[in-house]
Amino acid sequence: MRLDIDTIVTDMDGTLLNPQRVVTDFTLNVLEECKRRGIRLIPASGRTRASMRPHMQRLNTGMPYIGGNGSEIVSADHQLLEQLTLEPDLARELCARLAGEGFHVQVYGDDAFYYAKECEASERYKRSSGMRGVAVGDLTAFLSFRTPKILCIGNPADVERLLPVMNREYEGRATFTVSEVNFLEVEPLGATKGEALRRLAAMRGDILPDRTVAFGDSLNDLSLLRFTPHSVAMGNARQALKDEAAYVCRTNTQDGLALFLKEYVL
Repeated sequence: MRLDIDTIVTDMDGTLLNPQRVVTDFTLNVLEECKRRGIRLIPASGRTRASMRPHMQRLNTGMPYIGGNGSEIVSADHQLLEQLTLEPDLARELCARLAGEGFHVQVYGDDAFYYAKECEASERYKRSSGMRGVAVGDLTAFLSFRTPKILCIGNPADVERLLPVMNREYEGRATFTVSEVNFLEVEPLGATKGEALRRLAAMRGDILPDRTVAFGDSLNDLSLLRFTPHSVAMGNARQALKDEAAYVCRTNTQDGLALFLKEYVL
């Protein structure tokens, strides 16, 4: 069966990117063929704009993209079209609360992320994101600006335990989700990938659910997959996504996204 689509929307880490956090040549070639046929590509990532930019330059989509789990909508030339942010008072409250739970906590500015002190988690994140990291000492005292995202890195069991707790405690004030199993992520209200895609669709007027295929692997992708009937969970996805998706493709170690596009789209 061939899907009649004109837009591909995809998560990055665990989906479009392989475990080495790159787009393989095979996947890139398939995406180039999609582009030649007039099919658009819109990445939607938990990464912020600064971390997405090198990948977007390689992909050369000519399209806007979504960062920060939906807190940022970015133009093809890497300018912010929209940014949702957490107020400084709320962000400080959240940072203190989650640091008290034993998490490494970091917040985001223009092209950098900020945290209390250097540690294994901050070093690992610098390598994986390609972003500049800055240790600032007392993070709550430092935080005087609006931020599009707070990332808390800790034990996966603590992430699973706190996700429903924090969503209840901060209902109507902030949005909590999980990308990687040890990442608890906090965004402003309205900052989910699916809501951002709907806002982008309203801006453009040419992104239609029935003509879109969406790919993802983790809980922060559920809203994205719910945008379209043509939803695809990666073979390495969490079971919650596989249970909801219309299709399950191969894993990101097997170029699953590209193989699905070759079979069902091209």
